[in-house]
Amino acid sequence: MAKNIEKSQDDSTRNRLLLAAGEVFALHGFHRATIQTICEKAGANIAAVNYYFASKENLYLETLKFGRRLSRHFLPEDVDHLASGDPLVALRSFVRSSLESLLDESRPEWYFRMLSLEQFEPSPALERYIHDVIEPWRNRLVAVIELLGERKLSPSELNLVVSSIAGQCQYYLRCRAVVLKMRGTGCYCASDIDEIADHITTFSLGGIRAIMQRPTASSEQEHVKS
Repeated sequence: MAKNIEKSQDDSTRNRLLLAAGEVFALHGFHRATIQTICEKAGANIAAVNYYFASKENLYLETLKFGRRLSRHFLPEDVDHLASGDPLVALRSFVRSSLESLLDESRPEWYFRMLSLEQFEPSPALERYIHDVIEPWRNRLVAVIELLGERKLSPSELNLVVSSIAGQCQYYLRCRAVVLKMRGTGCYCASDIDEIADHITTFSLGGIRAIMQRPTASSEQEHVKS
């Protein structure tokens, strides 16, 4: 019983630090935020940051990951979008789950402010965040795209396709205020997300197939030889 109480207290302190860090990093950015300010806000001793996170950079990275998980629709890494084997179903499932997670109103606002600041003032943790979070998301999307199988996309083509799909999903987050104002609603509901997911899927699938049907440099050379 004592061990359970001890663990509960540890979890409570760690979570208080993460929540406080989210608000402080979102307000000041990585470089201007101080461990002292975070600890004062969390009601924790400065030594606690070293105990739980070892460094300010680790605290920042874990705060981003923590904010990402604070969602009713957080998508576990092991979700199998490929189970159906149908490219349309797989792509729509991937796009919808990404949108549902991105647009979830239950996620704290500080998380989105941290991500925005990261674009303009990259932190030392950016490379690790890309490795831990962005690359696994990208790899799952690449596996879905490869279900189409008409021809293998070149690395350049694949990067552009992935960026296009990511950009379409991100638009509805980054431009949320404008989009909702133009739609005449105060928030995204399930039917909105369904409609957006259908559009991104259909639009992207058409574009991917058009790219796959274009002659490659090697096929053009073969045509010239013949």
